[in-house]
Amino acid sequence: MSKAVSYYDWELSFKSKSEKEQIIQKDDINTLGISDNRFKDFMKKWKERNLS
Repeated sequence: MSKAVSYYDWELSFKSKSEKEQIIQKDDINTLGISDNRFKDFMKKWKERNLS
């Protein structure tokens, strides 16, 4: 029995390699699944709202 392919992997199979590279190079994704800049912005806003 073969391993099931996720919808995301199936969708990526239709995109050209250049599109995939542009997506990856656009933002560096951290282990949380978001870009470092978005995480830093979120933390700044959270700190202002909750620690002020």
